[in-house]
Amino acid sequence: MKSTEIEMHYLHVADMVPNPWNPNKMDDETYRKEVESIREFGFVDPVTVRKIANGKYEIIDGEHRWKAADELGLIFIPAIVLVVTDDIAEQLTIVLNDLRGKPNEEKLAALVRDLSTRRSMLDLERVLPYKRERLAEMIAERKADFDWDALKRHKVEEKQEEARQWVERIYRLPHSAALVIDQAIGKVKEGEGVEDWAALELICADYIAGV
Repeated sequence: MKSTEIEMHYLHVADMVPNPWNPNKMDDETYRKEVESIREFGFVDPVTVRKIANGKYEIIDGEHRWKAADELGLIFIPAIVLVVTDDIAEQLTIVLNDLRGKPNEEKLAALVRDLSTRRSMLDLERVLPYKRERLAEMIAERKADFDWDALKRHKVEEKQEEARQWVERIYRLPHSAALVIDQAIGKVKEGEGVEDWAALELICADYIAGV
């Protein structure tokens, strides 16, 4: 087994240059997702480079991540620095681009569905490398025996419970007190741009806080 000397560094983005043989192309939409992913999660996948003349580092793998980092204004990014010949560098570009493996589609769909319970479709579309239609397909995939009727009943029960909670909070007030409260709510609604219940909540919160 041949050993390759490897070093990990944080390198200046301006000191890196793309190699002239990289066959990996990325369409604009996928590249925008790359940018958004780094913007949200940070630079978690180091680029692979080798040192060349003039103190520069030639990118073997990660050219699009490097471009995204530059666009986002990052100064230093993590890089794996290899000491390799031209021949090995070119072979590694092919290996690192093509042999990363493919996800298990069933597990991938389950993972996306799990994420969709906590993130909006807009968020998922922004950072994951899939079009909205593909995301919708993965999210919609369910076991055939899923009880949709039970889900609907649960939703109806939630709404009924919410309605009961609202009804339980109705108070009877003298006409004069009701007028004062209506005026106060009207002022808060106008000033804050909120609904009646939210205005009343603000008034009560201020009273409790002693404002």
